[in-house]
Amino acid sequence: MTLYTRRLPPGCASCLEGQGSNLYVTGLCTRDCFFCFNQKPRKDETVVHGIPIDDPAEAVEIVARYGLRSVGLSGGEPLLRPERVLALLAVLKAMPDPPRVDLYTNGDLATDALLGRLKDAGLDAIRFDLAARDYDTEPVRRARRFFDEVAVEIPVVPADREKLERMVLELDALGVPFLNIHELFLCAENRDRVVADGQVPLNKDSAHLLWRPTAESGLAALDLLQFALERTKTLSVYYCSCGTQEVIAARGLERRRAGRSVAP
Repeated sequence: MTLYTRRLPPGCASCLEGQGSNLYVTGLCTRDCFFCFNQKPRKDETVVHGIPIDDPAEAVEIVARYGLRSVGLSGGEPLLRPERVLALLAVLKAMPDPPRVDLYTNGDLATDALLGRLKDAGLDAIRFDLAARDYDTEPVRRARRFFDEVAVEIPVVPADREKLERMVLELDALGVPFLNIHELFLCAENRDRVVADGQVPLNKDSAHLLWRPTAESGLAALDLLQFALERTKTLSVYYCSCGTQEVIAARGLERRRAGRSVAP
């Protein structure tokens, strides 16, 4: 299920076509969220499109090889390694036809000084996981002074409905253009903690990603989408379900098998 109000975030368009990918800057993080799906124990490693690298220059070859049009710098918390982030930005934006680059962060380390450096380095947009901060919008307020495109991207935790609705109204008042929401899901890395939080999985396994959405999160996401449609003036909300992410993965695989990536 892929639904959105008003408009689709620019960074999501190429992803839906299978032309986007994750650039995992580091597995280290400042938080320990119960819904986190990253590998444990955490590792300080950099992985591009599923391929570990030792040097930022290797990222350029991988992006060119697979014809990627958008890259998401993520983690862990990528801003624990700010110089690594900036080095990756420098080589990606120096490409003849540079990809779009978004940064995913919880905002803990997003100081004014670092936000300014990221903007100067060519970062296109920044996305905050406010679920990691109990929906505190302060990092978003700060980033709005530097970036036109600031987004929030979170899993929908059904028990947090009132906080989520309050956050939606705050984001709209701040002029934030985009909110991306996902289903809360279970996987090998988070299953015990998600179940301990009281969540029950749907009785259906994922065909590709080995994720199982929780029974209530999809409905909660639809409720939040409806709330935003009725109560906001400019905020666009995009619901990217586990099923959508399976389609994205399948399209990326199809492109590679069809030879539509650039030869190394």
